[in-house]
Amino acid sequence: MSTGEEAAAPAHPDRGLAHGSMTQVEVLSQSVAGIAPSAVMATGPALIVLFAGQGAWLSYVAATVVVVLVGLCVAQFGRRFASSGSLYSYVARGLGPTGAFAAGWSLVIGYLCIAMLGVTLIGPYLGSFLDSIGLPATSNTAYIVITALTTVAAAAFAIAGIRISTRVGLVLEVVSVAAVLLVLVVVVVRGGDGAAPSQFDLSGTSFDGVTYGIVLAVLGFVGFESAASLGAEARDPHRTIPRAVVGSAVLVGLLYVFATYASVLGFGGTEGLSGSAAPVSELAAQNGLGGVTWLVDLGVTASFFAVAIASINAASRVLYTMGEEDVLPRPLGRAHPRYKTPHVAIGVIAPVIGLVPIVLMVPGRGPLEVYAYVGTVGTFGYMVAYLLMAAALPFFLRRRGEANPLSTVLAVVVVAALLYVFYKNVVPSPAWPLNLLPWIYLATLALGMAWYLAVRVRRPEVAREVGSTEEEPVPPVRS
Repeated sequence: MSTGEEAAAPAHPDRGLAHGSMTQVEVLSQSVAGIAPSAVMATGPALIVLFAGQGAWLSYVAATVVVVLVGLCVAQFGRRFASSGSLYSYVARGLGPTGAFAAGWSLVIGYLCIAMLGVTLIGPYLGSFLDSIGLPATSNTAYIVITALTTVAAAAFAIAGIRISTRVGLVLEVVSVAAVLLVLVVVVVRGGDGAAPSQFDLSGTSFDGVTYGIVLAVLGFVGFESAASLGAEARDPHRTIPRAVVGSAVLVGLLYVFATYASVLGFGGTEGLSGSAAPVSELAAQNGLGGVTWLVDLGVTASFFAVAIASINAASRVLYTMGEEDVLPRPLGRAHPRYKTPHVAIGVIAPVIGLVPIVLMVPGRGPLEVYAYVGTVGTFGYMVAYLLMAAALPFFLRRRGEANPLSTVLAVVVVAALLYVFYKNVVPSPAWPLNLLPWIYLATLALGMAWYLAVRVRRPEVAREVGSTEEEPVPPVRS
């Protein structure tokens, strides 16, 4: 890293967002909504058992540990540094502006793809509910219309105010998790299928199956770090953000483990679960709750809408910070004078979020195909951002005079775990067209890096601004 990379401009606070407006609960709801836990609870276990079998719950336990370790890295930054730039700003303080831009751009790719996933997967669940009340809405045309309308609605909530959008997200997630939990708790209370083998008997479970299950399970947590983007808006951000990030990982991990155990129990084993297209709805019908299937459909619909809002909130704030620091066009760094939200950034990304899945669906691809495409590309974005953030942690602490062996070991473990996740996602190479997705991510990343390098050539002084937006600076504690 060059001396020019290390020289940074004096820190300055954000000037446009709604400072100190977010409580601990609202900050936590941003991270929880960014994960969409009820949607994963309803669909994730059926995928994990394909590889991990009876050990699917163990895959989720291990994935929770991995994600909590990532969260602890975020917390190390969050207790010392707060900014609306999230991981982009964190990495700037450890690896310098080039690493920061790569992390920030990757994170934006991740948020945009998860927002696309959210507005796309609303269609099948909302369509199923509308069908149940006599309104046909399960055609591809209906899904396209629903995707367009929900994109506009999610963007409108994001512009209207961070407190409004996070409260909406919290309510939607509470409703959706409650709907799924209702079914799963009844399954456990009734003992499930009496023929189900013990899930604690792992004699027939392969190590490779459980470890690959971990890879898939980790993907169900992406977005948990999104509370870090509220550095300018959270009250006491150095306490509320670390608690929200780590707390959401632990809370959601417990829900996933329970959902997996209950789902396998309810289907009497892994075969029935892996062959189900709608596990929670089938379990509801099997356990005398067929009359609340509509509630499950609405609950999962709510969860996907919440994740769309949360992803737009987080992506727009990273872009807003990059605009404020001149590394992206300055208009992106403007906030609405009344709502105190990054309305320009939201206005730029909303059409992308809606149009990409619509363009994919127009030739006849279904929402689940779109999910596979955009979800995979988005996951690469998140993972690169997490990896750079963990790699930056020891350098960040050393520059503050707070380096310690435990934090270095934590960073090394997290980097190693994320590299393993990457490896398992690309080796062996998946079939076409899924094998193109890593290249699509790399091409998108390269476009962003090309922009950054062009800015550096034209205006080298811009590099000094990267990572300079900071709220309530915390002085180093030197031993």
